Amino acid sequence: MKVANVLLPAAFAAIATVAAAAPSTTDEARAQAAQRNTAAARAAALLPYEPVGSKVVRVTDTESARSAAAQANERQARDSHGAEVLRAGSSLQPAPIKVTDTDSAHAAAAQQARQQALAAEYAEYQQTQARRSANTAVR
Repeated sequence: MKVANVLLPAAFAAIATVAAAAPSTTDEARAQAAQRNTAAARAAALLPYEPVGSKVVRVTDTESARSAAAQANERQARDSHGAEVLRAGSSLQPAPIKVTDTDSAHAAAAQQARQQALAAEYAEYQQTQARRSANTAVR
């Protein structure tokens, strides 16, 4: 009985701690997943481009056509994201969204958050370039 009186509160406290750490709603879980995905995308965007299959792909069947298309899509996505980052660094802003209702307010907030994220990536890009040029100057 003594053991049960000691273990029961400890087990309850452990369960309560785990439950408090877990997101309480689907929206919170989605927001946390979006934050993790954004952080991973930002980290990947700062890495130099190295295509998965950088060799010339000879298209002879469906599988090789898929491989070639995936390589082209990856390069295009990388280039367009880099252009967006550089555009944000040059202070070019997209046309602001006119807020007329809740949906347009959400879209305007998302647009502003995207621009702030791109500006942060540009700042990281500048720091990376400065470190890289300092390393080459030292050699």
